Amino acid sequence: MREFLRGGTRALGIVAGFLPTAVSFGAIAIQTKLSAEATLGLSAWIFAGASQFAAVEGLRQGLTALSILITVLVMNLRHVPMSLAIARHRYAQFPTWQRWLLCHGLVDEVFALEMSDPQRPFAYYLGMHCCCWAAWVAGTWLGCVVGLQIPERWLTFALPALFIYLLVNAIRQLRHPNRWIVLALSLSLAVGSTMLGSTGLLVAILGIAAIATLGMPEERPGQKPG
Repeated sequence: MREFLRGGTRALGIVAGFLPTAVSFGAIAIQTKLSAEATLGLSAWIFAGASQFAAVEGLRQGLTALSILITVLVMNLRHVPMSLAIARHRYAQFPTWQRWLLCHGLVDEVFALEMSDPQRPFAYYLGMHCCCWAAWVAGTWLGCVVGLQIPERWLTFALPALFIYLLVNAIRQLRHPNRWIVLALSLSLAVGSTMLGSTGLLVAILGIAAIATLGMPEERPGQKPG
């Protein structure tokens, strides 16, 4: 139980970003005339934020079920290399049933934390996954409750807000001397691209990757940090 609670505590930073985004998802789904039961089912069983937003947007546009399913599957293909990496470097010592249990909670943010931390026991990872999953489902439920009272224009900032939070948290933890310059440029690009909608989010991701690569080059062996 101690390790379980430690894992849950470690995930509180992710929870802070998950809650408002999950509320926005629940609100958008309700405004799209999706039932509260179906909305909660999406969050409980799929538990993949970006693809859930895409699924609801597909329903809003009247796309076929097959088109929505293919879109969700393609967006979640990144979980294949993530799962292979985490299974090799963190979950290899766990029995099969424990790995299957952990795979449901392996979202991008949890993957980044687990790969950056040293090896932990199963209960630690389970606590982290359960905390994030519970926050996402609880936020979705709250969004279903208050969804019709939230102006729709407010909800367009849900994904960009989570993206900016993760960006700040990731760059802040780096020790490169240029990290603050890279953070300032990245934030400017992220905020400026929000007016372009989903296209702007893609542009921001690619642009920030380029800024980080050029602004924080990997140190070569024997090279002293600047």
